[in-house]
Amino acid sequence: MIVILLTMPGTAKAQQDDRKFRIAKIQVYPQYLDEYKTALAEHAKAAVLLEPGVLALQAVYDKANPQNVTVFEVYASEKAYEIHLKTKHFLKYKNGTLKMVKSLELVEVAPIGIEIKKRLLKE
Repeated sequence: MIVILLTMPGTAKAQQDDRKFRIAKIQVYPQYLDEYKTALAEHAKAAVLLEPGVLALQAVYDKANPQNVTVFEVYASEKAYEIHLKTKHFLKYKNGTLKMVKSLELVEVAPIGIEIKKRLLKE
């Protein structure tokens, strides 16, 4: 699946943007890193494929400190986010990774420019 989000110049003022943007900063215990990355990738794929209100879940880790994971989340609205928190795949991810997560910081952010080049992805 390909997700494209664009912020067009001048449109932010002209129309209400109900999207919810968040960054999750996660520290994972080193002994669980591979297992955590697998669980997070599975969750992100399911959320984007199955939930119309999940516009993007993009997860990366710091190459120098792999236990530091950052997830950029975009939801269609606050309601879409609330629905996401109740889904089977989110609950599986959350409950399955509790012991793996050393710390979690959720940061509410606002877009300046969100540009993603469309490209073909192998499924």
